[in-house]
Amino acid sequence: MSYHVPSVAAAAKVLKLLSRYRHSNSSLTEIAEALQLNKTTCLRVLRTLEQEDFLCYDPDTRKYRLGPYLIALGNRAAEMGDVVSAAIAELPRVAEDVGLTVVLVQRLQNQRLIYIASAAPNNEEVRIEVSVGQQFPESRGAFGQCFAAFETELESARRTEERPDRPDPPHSQRSSRSSESHLRHIREIGYAVSHGELMPGFSSIAVPIFNRRRQVELVVACLAVSSQLSPEVVTKTANILLDASGRLSRWYGCDRSDRTVEGHSARVVEGTL
Repeated sequence: MSYHVPSVAAAAKVLKLLSRYRHSNSSLTEIAEALQLNKTTCLRVLRTLEQEDFLCYDPDTRKYRLGPYLIALGNRAAEMGDVVSAAIAELPRVAEDVGLTVVLVQRLQNQRLIYIASAAPNNEEVRIEVSVGQQFPESRGAFGQCFAAFETELESARRTEERPDRPDPPHSQRSSRSSESHLRHIREIGYAVSHGELMPGFSSIAVPIFNRRRQVELVVACLAVSSQLSPEVVTKTANILLDASGRLSRWYGCDRSDRTVEGHSARVVEGTL
């Protein structure tokens, strides 16, 4: 059974909207229009969140932004997620090993993905800026392919049933480009690579991190300019990510090799790309 409390949903939408850089400082009118909320209802939600220190209001600009109590909540959430904390702590080392920007990606309930952490090596020639908290459709890049490839039929059916009004976009990971044969290949080799799906000229290499229920909990991935990724670099990068995901999956109580199929090892071999 699905539960929905309109006022709570509206408050959540406001917080998510203001977490985006483009909307980080917004007026009542801007927020109401962006979320398609009644202006009076929106004002009540904003005032309530302000009273609880979840929002701050600037009387000079008449705009709202996220409040100080969310800092405490965010820090507390990170502390309570032992594996997420371990994954975040692991990122700088992985970034130095691969020489590329590394990100942690998590799946949200609304068929979107979100960057929850990032790290870049000190010697990265082309620095890729990543905004933690940025969201994008789950069909984008190697990240979404990792979630889709290791999703069980039951999980896929449940997600489709929960959002029957959200059809898959053209060329999504559930469409021809990420056909079952392609997803099967990802399951066999243990990682996904995509070129130009996030933005033209950029590529991503992604590896899933599994929980004890053998579900994809997080995805660890590298972002790079496509011209940087020779087959040899992809091989090296994928192996480093596989090692990192194996360590983190074991934190969750899952042996990462359990998720490969037909006896294929989660290890990239030269010449198999």
